[in-house]
Amino acid sequence: MIAVPFIYFTLLAIYLIRKSGGIDISVFLVMIYAFSALMSILLDICGVYGINGVYEKIAISPLATFAYCTLITLAVIPFRKIRSLDLRQIDMQKYWMVDLLSWVLIFTFFITLYNTFTHLDTIMQSDLKDVRDEVYENAEQVKLTGIQWLLALPETIFSQFSPVAILLYFANVANNRKSTLFNWLLLLSSLTPVVKAVLIAGRTQPIYWFLSFLALYIFFRPLMDRQQRRKALIPFAAFGGIVGLFIAAVTVSRFAMVGVANDTGAFDSLVAYSGQSFVNFNYFFTQYSARGIHLDRIFPLTNYFVWHPGWNLEDYRDLIWSDSGLNIGVFFTFLGDLLIDLGRFGMIVYVLIFSSISYFLCRSANNDGTITLSRLFVILILYLIPLQGIFYYSYYKVNIGFFIVGTLFVCWVLNHTIKRKYNP
Repeated sequence: MIAVPFIYFTLLAIYLIRKSGGIDISVFLVMIYAFSALMSILLDICGVYGINGVYEKIAISPLATFAYCTLITLAVIPFRKIRSLDLRQIDMQKYWMVDLLSWVLIFTFFITLYNTFTHLDTIMQSDLKDVRDEVYENAEQVKLTGIQWLLALPETIFSQFSPVAILLYFANVANNRKSTLFNWLLLLSSLTPVVKAVLIAGRTQPIYWFLSFLALYIFFRPLMDRQQRRKALIPFAAFGGIVGLFIAAVTVSRFAMVGVANDTGAFDSLVAYSGQSFVNFNYFFTQYSARGIHLDRIFPLTNYFVWHPGWNLEDYRDLIWSDSGLNIGVFFTFLGDLLIDLGRFGMIVYVLIFSSISYFLCRSANNDGTITLSRLFVILILYLIPLQGIFYYSYYKVNIGFFIVGTLFVCWVLNHTIKRKYNP
């Protein structure tokens, strides 16, 4: 039974590739979940249970498997409606707004780098396992005061705009806009959350960066000629190589030599990290009974500033632990978090609403083969839920709320002309 998701998503990917004539962003999502399902099989073969965030082994539920495959499919399929093969160009709309947002993101990256440089230097000379252990013990990594606290405000607001920076980067390259230096700086600015991840020796944000870049490259690839594609990939090779080395360093430092009587700790951690999503979803689907509906993580901004000021994720996890005896600080896809917060019925309703909205917004391009940048922004917000959702529901943070609201505000500016009253 544990092989069913892998078989299903593999066959679905093959079907979609044949129907679309190539790999599009919906196929990319299916392939990610197929890979995760494959790693679940390897996890089971290696017996990597009870460590690195994986719950103990239980029987795979047919109902949990059906729900997992069906709901992920409903979340993915709408993105087949937007096919870059049917597009001719991206309407950038207001260049001044696009460039202003780009400069803000570039400024945010360098401010973040300035505020964290001393800590980054210290951490890179430390044992990354010790750094992560301190995080688990709730040790404060960076304490900013005075002018640095003020300078950190852009990072607080714009730190999660990384996918927007990547989208703007590809839009510029595809439209032959801006200089090579500017576009490299724009792509560099997308590494802001990766810089923050270094402070906690985390791997998830760097992996999100890779996934976002690859998904947007797949989307923009038909809109670029060979020279533009090469130009787009050169800085990715440079930045991606550094990010990849960091991920490898974290994995080796945190998990090497933790295996029992052998040196397979790092390998086991990779298997557990990439394969636990389905296994843990199955565990919670069968073992967890929802205690009411919790909207704290579904609406992070209103929750934090209106309903429960000062709300803390650790306190929420402790609440679930006290109610159920289960630790929810694991990977079980975005469905797992929805299951915890909304229950089975609420999880289904959320996915149905999400699928309907995504289907509406991803309808075919304009008759002239153009699509507006603002519409791409909104689609990107939706696409990130299942993309990053391979691990968990990533939209629970306050800075993600800033990302959503800020991006929608930019979309509003791009779509509206500000009229001024003229008094002769």
